[in-house]
Amino acid sequence: MSLKHNLVLLLALLACILHPVLLPAQSGTLGGARRNDFKITMLSLGSGSSRFTYERAFSPRNSAELTLGVIGLGWDFMNHSDPHGLLLKFAFKWRLAPQPRSNSWLAGFYLKPELVFAAFRQDCRYRDAYSAPPQCPAQTRQVALLAECGYQLLLRWFVFDVYCGLGPSFGTGNDYNYYHSFMLFPSDGWLAFTAGYRIGFAF
Repeated sequence: MSLKHNLVLLLALLACILHPVLLPAQSGTLGGARRNDFKITMLSLGSGSSRFTYERAFSPRNSAELTLGVIGLGWDFMNHSDPHGLLLKFAFKWRLAPQPRSNSWLAGFYLKPELVFAAFRQDCRYRDAYSAPPQCPAQTRQVALLAECGYQLLLRWFVFDVYCGLGPSFGTGNDYNYYHSFMLFPSDGWLAFTAGYRIGFAF
């Protein structure tokens, strides 16, 4: 997938996510409580992808998240593997401890199961000049089901979300042991680990 196609997908994604914000009838507040947020995963930019998350709260204790990632829209400082593809994540959140002195439906300590699907192509890594080509496939497809915990802080409209999690993962694997949302432990095993932080705005 070319950078041009990735940019088209990114613009379409932003239009879909921001469309409710532009409609007064779709106001995200109820009794002063913000019920929606839009976040960007900061660390992903340095690993060769951009991830965008929309969250919608259904009650003071429950919300759902949808994350779309454009793999290739970023700077791959970590592996220099020139990845290109897409990432999709869906999660349902249980807010166990709301943020003190906040009436937001989005803030506080939470638990969530998250389903992740990644599909992308990348350059394979040669171990040295004399070795055979690596065993990793140029095309990677990986699925993971992660149990995550985190804390989401809301200061007026600013959102800061930090999280970590573990869970099983299955797919083709790759020589870099990186799937633009998680890594495997051990590298040829099936246990996925994720951690990171996101920033954004609530509305």
